[in-house]
Amino acid sequence: MAGVSEQDAKNLAMQHQELQKRAEMIQQQMAAIQMSAEDCVRAIVAIDELKDAEDGVETMLPIGSGTFIHAKLNKVGKIVVNVGAGISVEKTVDGAKETLTKRSEQLGKILEQMNASLAQIGQNLQAIEAKASEMQAPQ
Repeated sequence: MAGVSEQDAKNLAMQHQELQKRAEMIQQQMAAIQMSAEDCVRAIVAIDELKDAEDGVETMLPIGSGTFIHAKLNKVGKIVVNVGAGISVEKTVDGAKETLTKRSEQLGKILEQMNASLAQIGQNLQAIEAKASEMQAPQ
């Protein structure tokens, strides 16, 4: 390819590096969103298991850092759910499950969008790599 300047090659390398950084950032964000979606599912499962529990059933509750306390549960009637912006509200069992299900679905849609963005970045990276190979090919 005649007329390819060193500046063109540098520009391609910079574009490639920037796209790689964006892809890595998206992958990290996707991992965090996936963890949040899994948390929603675990919470729904826990609600399902506890909603029919009898009064006084003994369990162990996590309090953080792999630490648990023994506790007795009363009938599960109300559940406190984080609704965002540091705000939590008390909901019925069905209301809590509905909130968590909607959140999980929204997170799934966000993951789909991020996957599409990641695929687009991958295509752009391939195009840059093809162009760089073309530029390096002997004349």
